[in-house]
Amino acid sequence: MIESIELTQSMEDHHKAFVEVSFLLDMFVDTIGVFVGKSTPSLAVAAGRKMAKNMPIYLDEPDAAKALIEMVRVFSEGFDITGNFEGKEALISIDGCPIRSVCLERGHELDGSICQMFHYYLAGIMAELTGSPARPTTIEAGDKCHFKLAFSGLNT
Repeated sequence: MIESIELTQSMEDHHKAFVEVSFLLDMFVDTIGVFVGKSTPSLAVAAGRKMAKNMPIYLDEPDAAKALIEMVRVFSEGFDITGNFEGKEALISIDGCPIRSVCLERGHELDGSICQMFHYYLAGIMAELTGSPARPTTIEAGDKCHFKLAFSGLNT
């Protein structure tokens, strides 16, 4: 029988892991900013596009509404996320965002570089799934995060 370490983890072990992951994410975002500079959003979008190709999502043809439904479905396994379209903009809400928890742990402002990188990452995923570039804009950052993705060239 294979023993599973996950079954023997304490809350202290989980907290230590969270602190370590928060530190690593903070250093990752900071290092990218240092080396890439103003192109950081482009890097996050490229990472999102790459991720979209590996997600368990298949669309016969680009369809923005279906793409949003599928992205929300995939991310809802770890996030309390919702989304809907209003014209050429996708409105996305995340309640209890793990990225927010990282920002609070590391003493970063909400809607700072870590949040922005995550929003551009999601924009990259949606851009790949829809075939149309997307640009994120934060509406509200706090206990609940609201942002929109504005698409250019999207057929609605």
